[in-house]
Amino acid sequence: MISHQLVLYCLVLAGVYLFVLSQLLNLVEKKLRLTEGIPGELLESGGFGWSLLNYVMELLFYVVIPTLAYSFFYLVIPFSGVKAGMAAALFAFTLGAAPAMMTFSVRIKLPMPYMLFTLLAILLKLGGSLVLIGYLYAL
Repeated sequence: MISHQLVLYCLVLAGVYLFVLSQLLNLVEKKLRLTEGIPGELLESGGFGWSLLNYVMELLFYVVIPTLAYSFFYLVIPFSGVKAGMAAALFAFTLGAAPAMMTFSVRIKLPMPYMLFTLLAILLKLGGSLVLIGYLYAL
């Protein structure tokens, strides 16, 4: 049976982790000026509405879906812990984000530092969230 309390803990703690990491990564991106070579019409204005929408989308894809999938697979295949969370994150990153970003980098001329930073940000968000979820399931 899926523990609703454990799922709620995972959603809240991983959501807080994602929020803090997203703010830090946005700050680093601004300090490194990674968007300098990108035309202004391709960039979104970074207002509150955009930030909120971006966080909700990231929360859905980096926290909610992985938490629900992890809780289901935990019932079917009892695996847990930091190693299981990292393995799931690397699996999702390798099959999902990496090929899409590499295809994207070939089709659109964006600066390579920006693309690499985006890949690193995705890996940190996904990896940290799933490691936290795996850790909570191991308790």
